[in-house]
Amino acid sequence: MSDLNEKQSKIISFIQDYYNEFGISPTVREIQNGCNITSTSVVDYNLKALKNKGYLDKRPDISRAIKLNSINDNFIKVPILSSIAAGEPLIVNPEQIVAGEDYDDYVELPNNFSKEKNLFALRVKGDSMIDALISNNDIVIMKSSDEANNGEMVAAWLPQNEEVTLKRFYFRNNKVELHSENPKYDPIILDPKNVLIKGKVVGVIRKV
Repeated sequence: MSDLNEKQSKIISFIQDYYNEFGISPTVREIQNGCNITSTSVVDYNLKALKNKGYLDKRPDISRAIKLNSINDNFIKVPILSSIAAGEPLIVNPEQIVAGEDYDDYVELPNNFSKEKNLFALRVKGDSMIDALISNNDIVIMKSSDEANNGEMVAAWLPQNEEVTLKRFYFRNNKVELHSENPKYDPIILDPKNVLIKGKVVGVIRKV
């Protein structure tokens, strides 16, 4: 959506979030309030621009007749690439994911996750993150990333062990510390060159 200005991008996001939550489109007044726009005329101007660019359809005679052309259904598919914390490597590098491609194993997520780019999923094996309410066979939704901030939960690839692990990331005293959320496991402390961040957790699907 590089052809949209900031206001138009905000309007698109607001309409999609509103639709996902309420199942109907917002009114022009609700878009004005939700996006902090000065007047309904400014909203109308940008809705017309979005319609001309092909992002939505709108009937002027009905208050809730705004339909995003990007909303074909209520879900997006996110591929499950492999297991994590079980000594198994990532089967597919997240950078190789092709949008819209079919995968043998995937999860469906609400459309509001589509604002995130390069999503993939990993199936958890083990109990090292149980105090973070992530248990064996849960599925973590990851955003592809090669860096992380202290305290973020990451999928870290350990080349020397040829495994990927789910841990809290910390960088202290020129060392990477990977912390479990289970007191029976000690932190893993490594030289930064021996750790590759593959993604950050943005959601969890828990096994019932």
